Amino acid sequence: MHFTINDKVVTRRYTPISTVNVKGSVTFVIKVYREHADFPGGGAFTQHLENNVQIGDSIMCEGPIGRCKYFGNGKFVNAGKELLPKKHICLIAGGTGLTPLFSVAQASVYSKDGMDVRMLFSNKSKDDILCQSDIEGLANENPENFKVFHTLTRHDEATHGEWTGLKGRVTAEMLSECGFPPVADDVFVFICGPNPFKKHCDDLLTSLGFIAGEHFNN
Repeated sequence: MHFTINDKVVTRRYTPISTVNVKGSVTFVIKVYREHADFPGGGAFTQHLENNVQIGDSIMCEGPIGRCKYFGNGKFVNAGKELLPKKHICLIAGGTGLTPLFSVAQASVYSKDGMDVRMLFSNKSKDDILCQSDIEGLANENPENFKVFHTLTRHDEATHGEWTGLKGRVTAEMLSECGFPPVADDVFVFICGPNPFKKHCDDLLTSLGFIAGEHFNN
């Protein structure tokens, strides 16, 4: 999406959560980043979208754009290179990085391509979990082949309520607990999230023997 904000063209990339066979419309999940202590000024793009775009307005979009593409039946192309066929698709999402990974899970589940798909979704608290009903609905479509796990990094039960799931940053032990397979040619790990999150996961997978571009997106 492109907007002109203060005489400057600003661009952000978003992944639809509507399925590819929907014609005539598209659904995006866009989190508005308002000003707070961790984000002085907030998100210029999302605040502009919230405050200036009304129902019926036109916006400028282009796409699809992306380095990593899934064609179904375990076929991935990463940075223009077709990878060896995959049987296990492992999705590690941080916050708003969910949507590209959700679209991969959707493609596999609805096409019934038989892939073993596992998602680990990391958020600060349970209140931050985006699209929870959509994720659960997708998992219910094919519980044998699509399994979802959540971990929270800053959850305070006094503030956010009880949480019995995983806690803390993504670790090797956590991946094992969620049934993520070890490195192999038929395994592909797709990571998306804020840059520090992605770097943490890149470093973790590299330490476990995964090769960037071959076993996980780079």
